[in-house]
Amino acid sequence: MNLNNVFQFSIQYLIPFLGLPLLGVIVGAWLTNSFFPFRLKRREWRWEKELWAKERFFETVARINFISKHYLKGECDDHFSMSSLDMVEADKEILRLIKELHAEGHKIKLYLKKSDAQIFEQYLTDSQNGYDCAKESWGQWHQGDEIAEIQHTEGSIAWQGKLAKKVLEKFD
Repeated sequence: MNLNNVFQFSIQYLIPFLGLPLLGVIVGAWLTNSFFPFRLKRREWRWEKELWAKERFFETVARINFISKHYLKGECDDHFSMSSLDMVEADKEILRLIKELHAEGHKIKLYLKKSDAQIFEQYLTDSQNGYDCAKESWGQWHQGDEIAEIQHTEGSIAWQGKLAKKVLEKFD
């Protein structure tokens, strides 16, 4: 048995029967410990971000609806307002919530499903248009007419509440 025979024997029998299974075990261990967990973790991160975006959008719109509905019930229907906000506070809170949605819109839209992203974009556009219309008609009343100013602000609150309610009905 010379060196050439040992070399031939290792190439013909040892490498196929021992080397390839050993290589398979090494590659399988690497896949199991490195590749697949990262892939699952990325999928889990994506799911968590999608859940965060959907919750953020839904909760904010639901809060706007709640504030508007209960403020108007408290003022117009003579019920107790569960939001415990007066007109100025309710208007500021609704404006703050909508501004937050606009500021975080690029992050929220990125993780929403396509149908939810379209609803979100439409909501941002409609809420902006509502405030644009309110801005155009602001101050178009006689000097000292406080009732017109109150009606204008309440109309803006009611409009944002109706928009929020419409969006909540579309949301799945």
